[in-house]
Amino acid sequence: MKNRSKDIMVIGFALFAMFFGAGNMIFPPKLGLETGSQWVLGFASFTFADAGLALLTILALIRGTGSFEHLARRAGRFPAAVLGMCVFLCVGPLMAIPRTAASTFELGVAPIFHTGARVVFSVIFFVIVFALAARPTKVIDIIGKFLTPALYIALLVMILQGILHPMGRPVETAGAAEVFATGIKAGYQTMDVFGAVIFNVLVASALAQRRYQGKEAIKTAAWAGLVAVVGLTIVYGGLAYLGSCASGLYDKSIGQSELLLGVMETIMGRSGVVLLGVVVALACLTTAVGLTSAAASYFSGLTRGKVKEVPFVALICAFSAAVSNVGIDSIVAFSAPVLTVIYPAVLTLIVLSFFDEKIKNDWVIRLATLGALAASLLKALSGWVPALGFVNQLPLNSLDFGWLTPAFLCGLLGLLIPMKQTEGKGREALRR
Repeated sequence: MKNRSKDIMVIGFALFAMFFGAGNMIFPPKLGLETGSQWVLGFASFTFADAGLALLTILALIRGTGSFEHLARRAGRFPAAVLGMCVFLCVGPLMAIPRTAASTFELGVAPIFHTGARVVFSVIFFVIVFALAARPTKVIDIIGKFLTPALYIALLVMILQGILHPMGRPVETAGAAEVFATGIKAGYQTMDVFGAVIFNVLVASALAQRRYQGKEAIKTAAWAGLVAVVGLTIVYGGLAYLGSCASGLYDKSIGQSELLLGVMETIMGRSGVVLLGVVVALACLTTAVGLTSAAASYFSGLTRGKVKEVPFVALICAFSAAVSNVGIDSIVAFSAPVLTVIYPAVLTLIVLSFFDEKIKNDWVIRLATLGALAASLLKALSGWVPALGFVNQLPLNSLDFGWLTPAFLCGLLGLLIPMKQTEGKGREALRR
């Protein structure tokens, strides 16, 4: 028997915990440090570009079959397959999953225990991840019912200590326009849209297990997403405030992890460092479990169920454990460029999916996606090829949205290309 209110809260809590990784914890304090007295505006724009876009992604996916392939189908089978593979590999075993273990060690274990036993820790961490993720039908319940409450309580204790014992007063900073731009750019750079693409595999599965279908599934997913966004907003606001109170004590050049460690040690002493370690461990563990389970489900789907999820969970955990030992900086340096290139194309597909019935010509979607991909690729290459520097002059480039104009113009160009009748019939068949 359905209990919709309970299901919304469990799925919403699970989404919050899976989204809230170590990166989400170190971004807001640094944003607060940079925006000072105008931290509220900075955190609001950050939340919009981070949690807002993630919620939009969940809604876009759940309106279809819940899969990225269905979302990207009108861009072409090959582009959809390539983009999907890149997303699940990079925001999976190549980057995000190993980074959870590396972040836990560098922010939680090493500062507390003063140890360099990274290899031993990575093995222990991923044994726990495997034990939790090997039960794919229970992942949402495990995270939503048990791990999230512990994480949220620890976060609130940390934030309340900073509110009750502030480090100082926020310093005056730049104008509103600059602060707003800083928040938008920081939120965009978290790339939580990729997380939404992956986690939606678990959301769709959880809804199906609870026998939600059609509009009821969309509404339930929307409310669960809203629960996650509200939770993220509260935490982001608290962490940004902590950072703003430190704006008169630390230089803006300080590293994100170093800032958070410094803030917690100043507020609570040694116990603050320990509490931070607990929060980081819980945040990274929930994210790792969610990513591992969803990625395993995706790769199992590529084999059409011939290889079950558990072997993929084991393979992902073993590979991620090995990669995590190279450290956070090396992991980001390896995978971040790929994510930066494909992020605009994925965002383009998500936005256009809400106009699916209005856009009759598939070439609009194909060329808009290609335009966004080409613009982001040229920007990535412009650092090595000076002749490509013109892409940095595109409108909204300062906010990392320079790809919008090429995507829009290429989409308009697609209107001029006639679509074959067989393509139109195929699309209608897919809709039915």
